[in-house]
Amino acid sequence: MSTAPLSSKACPVTAKGLSQRQLILTSLGGRLLFAVPKKGRLQQPTLDLLSGSDIQFRREHRLDIALVKNLDIALIFLPAADIPTFVGEGRVDLGITGRDQVAEYECNPTEDGGVEEILDLGFGSCKLQVQVPESSEFSDVKQLVGARIATSFMGLSTKFFREQEQEKPSPQPSDSTHPQQSNILKTKIRNLGGSVETACTLGVADGIVDLVGIFTFSPLSR
Repeated sequence: MSTAPLSSKACPVTAKGLSQRQLILTSLGGRLLFAVPKKGRLQQPTLDLLSGSDIQFRREHRLDIALVKNLDIALIFLPAADIPTFVGEGRVDLGITGRDQVAEYECNPTEDGGVEEILDLGFGSCKLQVQVPESSEFSDVKQLVGARIATSFMGLSTKFFREQEQEKPSPQPSDSTHPQQSNILKTKIRNLGGSVETACTLGVADGIVDLVGIFTFSPLSR
């Protein structure tokens, strides 16, 4: 097995011997920590909003923290799905993310204070729906109860299909010795990240729960 040598340019060093990352970390004191999406559909509208608000910063290559030049703010670049957790746990002061990510976060409540929406920014509109391929035999979401579902929204999907199963309960033997069996989710929900759209094509799932308008799938109504 061969290994590639590390680049000498990967970690620039200041005159005092501190790396750029260490220098930034030592400058966070007294600054408002503002989480913003590091990639994805929300990143560019967020950067445009910051620019239009005269928030001046320069993000160094491969660094997820940028100090604002004209205000006591530090921008923290995070995955949109992680921002509610960092805000809810008080690791950052505020952030910009999608309502879908906030709803997913709230499906798994913690002892921390949670998050509060303070402003609708008017961009990033989307709709989370149950979807199947156009050639699928399923024509109604209730037909997917007990089927295989792939998603990156585990909390919302579990909550939704649990509600569907409660509306369509399975017959239980009157002498059942397992009273907790009814709480077991019959729909098989699998957590997938960036490969959700291929799950049905490759036979991993019968349907997906994802954002509408991204894939060539037919949305199912409730």
